[in-house]
Amino acid sequence: MPTSKLIESLLLLSSSYGGRQLQEIPDYTSPPLPIALEATPEDYRSDAVTDEMRAVAGAGNCTATEDRCHIPFVPPADGFEGDSQVGVIFYPGALVDPRGYSVVANLLATRYGFPTVIPVFNGDLAFTFGICDSGRLDFAQAEFPSVEKWILAGHSFGGVAAMVDMWSRWNEGDERAAGLVMLASYIQSVGCGDIDFSNTTLPMANVFAYNDEIVNITNWEQNQVYLSNNTEHTKIYGANHGQFGAYDDSGRFEALGQVDGEAVIPSFVVWDFIGASIASVASRVGVPMPVRINATAPAIENDAGEDSQRCPPDLSDSGVKSLAISTISSLIAAALLCFHL
Repeated sequence: MPTSKLIESLLLLSSSYGGRQLQEIPDYTSPPLPIALEATPEDYRSDAVTDEMRAVAGAGNCTATEDRCHIPFVPPADGFEGDSQVGVIFYPGALVDPRGYSVVANLLATRYGFPTVIPVFNGDLAFTFGICDSGRLDFAQAEFPSVEKWILAGHSFGGVAAMVDMWSRWNEGDERAAGLVMLASYIQSVGCGDIDFSNTTLPMANVFAYNDEIVNITNWEQNQVYLSNNTEHTKIYGANHGQFGAYDDSGRFEALGQVDGEAVIPSFVVWDFIGASIASVASRVGVPMPVRINATAPAIENDAGEDSQRCPPDLSDSGVKSLAISTISSLIAAALLCFHL
């Protein structure tokens, strides 16, 4: 990736999401927490494998046949009936190790049955100026050929990347790109035309954390008008920006000048909100949702390293309708019931 494009992307990041104006590329990426590494498929846990994918992506050598440059999360074969027709591409935030989102991706695969990939990019930047379609949908399709509809989801700067890819595919009439989830992110112009979904019925979700002090809240509020008229809005009380993933953000102030707000709820509650929001979008893309074989949801570790039995939402016809119109208070109440907080 040309250095000039990296700098442009970092300038976009700093001007849109707060922090100082970056003039050079920091030698920094937020590492995954232990819980995230444990949730990463074994073949992709090592730094060497991740570095190799970054290098291949930087050389422009990712392909749909061999080097797909992403981390795949496969739903358990004994957990769901048949192959899922809906999948998720989860774009990582800027300067965050892609494995930092493995907890969420693993949740999507094991609880909901969605085949999921986390794309790996050179420099851990999911978007650069001048590239208005990363091609990652095609790589995900090659990984999971049974998927008919893809949800493009992204956190922060990864939301920008998801937005750009969705805009490109939407205008091309590619019906595989069927839903968009913006996590602590918003629609904006980034050199790929005037992006505006307001006259569309594209299924979308817009999730924001109340204690997020990274996102420029003024820009976020003003740009809500560009979301589709089929958007579910969720605000998570007590959550901050970094809780959308599972990564160590302690070095971001020194590297980027970023100071996040204080989190007063556990991260695993935030991850549940993310999963529910993506499932809500998936329920609206026009293909059947995965059907679980057994009713018991898998347990994953909470922030304290303890197993917590998960409490999946009702994905029956009535449950999907309820989920699609749910309020923030009802979601918090469900979380309290599930986790006995």
